[in-house]
Amino acid sequence: NMMIRGASTDAFYEFITFSRTPNNYRLQSFWDSGYKAIAQASNVINMVAEGQSEEIDSKIGECYYIRGMMYFYLCRAYGRPYYQAPDKNLGVPIVNGTPEDMDNLQLPDRSTVKQTYEQAISDLKKAAELITVNNGPAYASKGAAEAMLSRIYLYMSGTYENPNHEYAELAYNYATSVINSGDYSLLGRDEYMKSNTYKPENNPEDIFVVKRVASEFSGYDHYYGIGGMYANYGGMGWGEMYASAKYIDLLNETGRND
Repeated sequence: NMMIRGASTDAFYEFITFSRTPNNYRLQSFWDSGYKAIAQASNVINMVAEGQSEEIDSKIGECYYIRGMMYFYLCRAYGRPYYQAPDKNLGVPIVNGTPEDMDNLQLPDRSTVKQTYEQAISDLKKAAELITVNNGPAYASKGAAEAMLSRIYLYMSGTYENPNHEYAELAYNYATSVINSGDYSLLGRDEYMKSNTYKPENNPEDIFVVKRVASEFSGYDHYYGIGGMYANYGGMGWGEMYASAKYIDLLNETGRND
């Protein structure tokens, strides 16, 4: 449903055309930022003892959620799909915390895809166990942890020709738990038509979101957000992607091309 205007000047274009190169700066940025999040979450986990209070345990659980989520995302970006020999193909290094001796740094080699997924699953199960306080979708929650577990097991459930029924059932069970929790609900048609105007905490469909706030605005955000690929805001953004003619025709058929 989307078209791109010729070639893009941004390194992100390689992702769209499936032609990644080792020196793509967006890949490097994702790697660096991902491991910063893992290190910060791990340092809190390693420094703060569990069992002090429900609030502290929930905060520790949020750290487990961030770490598990990042290992999953990193492995998806840098490893092969789980159904392709996960015990042999390489995932990403498992580094749970800032190394103590930074002067003589010795980091582990890449773990297998299977080991990386196991780390992510372990962290997310711990998150679901520890988090009892729900501060809304801009924070990790038990529902967010179970939803991410459902997604991971879905990625592990094989292919149509060669399915893994055990993992598929686990994906189903975790998804069902989130649906039946009563914490989330689908918007009606009229509400959905204006859902892009809602704040995350006011959208009952949101399970986990990354909320942008004014104090974190860098001044160049419209270049680096997804929206910047589609439009130009105040002179920022590439505006290189747009709705396809076929998609516009479908909207015109509904009479709601507004």
